[in-house]
Amino acid sequence: MNKKRYTAAAILLAATLAAAPHADAAASKTASSQAVGSAAAQSPALDWRVKLGGGVTATLEQADVWQQNGDSVAVFTLQYKNGGKAAARLVTYFPKAVLPGGSVKAANPISKDLAKKKVEPGQSLTVTYYVKTDTPSLSGMKLAMDVWNPKVKGYLERVGSYRLPSNYSAAVASGVNAKLSLSGTPVTVKSESLEIIKYDGKVIARVGMSMTNNGSSAWSDRGYDPFLVTKSGSSFRLQREAGPEGTPIQPKERKLVYYITEVPTYLKPSGLRFLWTETDEALKLSLPVGSFRLPAATAPKWDVPAGAAKSLTISGQPVEARIRQATLRSSGDQGIWNIEMAFKNKGKKTAKIPAYEYAIKASEGSYHPYAPGDPGSLMLTLRPGQEKTVTMEISLPMELKQDRLKLQMIEASGDERTPSPPAGQEEPGGSTGSDAPSKASLPLAYFSIPYQTERQSSIGVEYAPQSAGGFAYTLESIQRLPWQDTDLIVAKLRLRNTHETNALQLPELKADVTADEKTVLASPEVIAGEQGSLIAPGASTEVSVLAKIPYTKDIRTLRFKLFAQQESVKTPFLTLTTPGHTQSIELLEKGKPYTVTTAGKRAEAQERRTLIYEGADSDIIYSELTLTSGEARRVQAALLKGYFQGTDGKIYEADTVQPETPIQPGGKQSVVFWARVPKGTAGSLGLALGTAMSGGKLAEPGKDVSGVLGVKKMQLNPVRPAASSNLTGLDWYPYSISVTKAMGHLQEGSSSISMNVTVDVKRSDSITAADAGHKLILTIKDTLGQTQERILTPGTDIQVPGTRTLSFEMTDEQYKKLKGGWFTLTLADEFQNERITLGTQSYNVTFYPNVVEPPEE
Repeated sequence: MNKKRYTAAAILLAATLAAAPHADAAASKTASSQAVGSAAAQSPALDWRVKLGGGVTATLEQADVWQQNGDSVAVFTLQYKNGGKAAARLVTYFPKAVLPGGSVKAANPISKDLAKKKVEPGQSLTVTYYVKTDTPSLSGMKLAMDVWNPKVKGYLERVGSYRLPSNYSAAVASGVNAKLSLSGTPVTVKSESLEIIKYDGKVIARVGMSMTNNGSSAWSDRGYDPFLVTKSGSSFRLQREAGPEGTPIQPKERKLVYYITEVPTYLKPSGLRFLWTETDEALKLSLPVGSFRLPAATAPKWDVPAGAAKSLTISGQPVEARIRQATLRSSGDQGIWNIEMAFKNKGKKTAKIPAYEYAIKASEGSYHPYAPGDPGSLMLTLRPGQEKTVTMEISLPMELKQDRLKLQMIEASGDERTPSPPAGQEEPGGSTGSDAPSKASLPLAYFSIPYQTERQSSIGVEYAPQSAGGFAYTLESIQRLPWQDTDLIVAKLRLRNTHETNALQLPELKADVTADEKTVLASPEVIAGEQGSLIAPGASTEVSVLAKIPYTKDIRTLRFKLFAQQESVKTPFLTLTTPGHTQSIELLEKGKPYTVTTAGKRAEAQERRTLIYEGADSDIIYSELTLTSGEARRVQAALLKGYFQGTDGKIYEADTVQPETPIQPGGKQSVVFWARVPKGTAGSLGLALGTAMSGGKLAEPGKDVSGVLGVKKMQLNPVRPAASSNLTGLDWYPYSISVTKAMGHLQEGSSSISMNVTVDVKRSDSITAADAGHKLILTIKDTLGQTQERILTPGTDIQVPGTRTLSFEMTDEQYKKLKGGWFTLTLADEFQNERITLGTQSYNVTFYPNVVEPPEE
């Protein structure tokens, strides 16, 4: 009976003791990882190995303590090894912690180790235990092990105890590898660097940790909370520079991973350590996983010599950043720097460059930030091996030492990599910082800017590409042309693919044009027939840029910025500055045609005739050109636009009349330019004409014309044609008019003269002409000097082509007194209410007397 009671009591006590850890951790299973530090990494080493009976031993592998929410939690890991012949049940072992004050606390397994029940013969097993303590230090703590023994009083037998060394630290020595099992992945970790950064009135700690993935699948540190811990136990939450997702590390890959946090200015940077913790959700506790002593703090090395590259890690990919080119130009008391920052992806995966912040730092101490219109223009996507550039323009006073400047590159604003603010006061054993990152940013590099004044592009000189994989460029011409009430600036560029084997795509381009650094020219357009096309190696293509400026504005310099734009992001393509003086318009030799050279629109325009319509107060100059197609297919001819210019420089915008119908190979069109000009000036005018543009391409019929290209000036032969003395073969282009017969009849005693006029019309079928608004006026003058006019409309009054007889009648009472006479016909070309007489001819009027009949017999 006594034996049965003893057995029952023993079982009940064992069950009660074994259940204790389960009661604290029954909520759920934690994701904590076991830290397995090498013996070489501990200083001094832990040295406790206790025999538990039955060939079973327990060895202390690691111990640490972590303060949170005003309390401290100590953890230690035991390795059980079974050298016996029977399975060892862990429920019979009771590890405990004896605190410095003498109180004894049972150690309970962390949630993930609750399922570990026994150790089979010949096997080993590690279990991590936790104990809540009243001190943030392990100093003075003792570990003890009791085992179940029904033969001793109280059924528990003390088999060993161990006082932790007073100077023990769980932190792995600086620079020493520690092998950890993190989320089931073996990872080798080593502390590499500690930088203390003083920037923008703050003190930032930047910790570098080396990590090698020894597992078979990718791993990242995102499941662990990093802290910077001081000697006194104060802690500061670290933020991952790579972002909240951590840095992915591939199997067998080694990476240097950085963490940052803001610390108080009075913090001593010695004796700091890096600590990982992991939350045991079931226990609602944060448990230490790995601790590493940090090396002596150093200042960051931000300075990058001129021409050198800064190595960055972006999205896990190695990227090099460097100043590819920097040029300086002056504008009044300001120096304007144009800086091209190049990024090259040295990795094997796509890298996305964030919108870094930039500023020029002067040796005098001042900062001059770059303020982009759209921060998105600073973001780049780089394929492996690809290089792209970011172009920025920054102004600063010329009084600064321009040869001692540095470009500061700063982390993108608002990046989640940035640190949390520190608490206002460091409390021993306290934990500062919050989970919410601040908006502070750190410099990444200070690039020394090479001192170089910006060159001005000269006409006819080829310059090297401005960007990686770009085009060499030549400024072929730059013109200033009259355009309505403004002037048109037209720059013609030739781009050449300098690659020997690779074709380059010419992007869809846009432009900004600035005069004298401050006047933005209106309505810029880029004309490039091969936009979006691949340009073969060594091949060239033409690009023209048009923009408008007030005609009264004098120009000293012009600056052209060409860029490709996708949504709101601008990608720089080419920037050039040129003196403000423009080339004079090429003067064609007399009789030489104007040539359209655009592929698909090739044609020649030759002056046929230029007429002067004289008016009372002003004249009209009217120039008629014959446009002959040089294409091998039926095409829509290029639309021409022009203006008349006098020797005094005055400009008279010309109206253009041109057919809208397509033209056959070798076909001809009549193109008319005309303008009303002051009396006496028409004889000295020349005609400047070019190809009309609209919306960045050749203008189409019916579309508004926004500019003109390829302008050249024709010398004209204006005439005031003399009237013909007859009405045969009169030139009313494209018609030839002849009066083949004209008869007048007057009956004796009649007050009316009837006339019949036969008109023959021929048309040139070899030319297409649009209606310019000419009127053919027939004037009839009788013997008495009276006149009558009639408009002869082709196709109605006169046959085209063909012959038609017109009938007229003039009435006057004085005709009753006439016994004959004559009448004069005059044909005139009327245009815009002004006339040119084509010809005049007189004809007799046949008189018919009344017949007197003889009297009847």
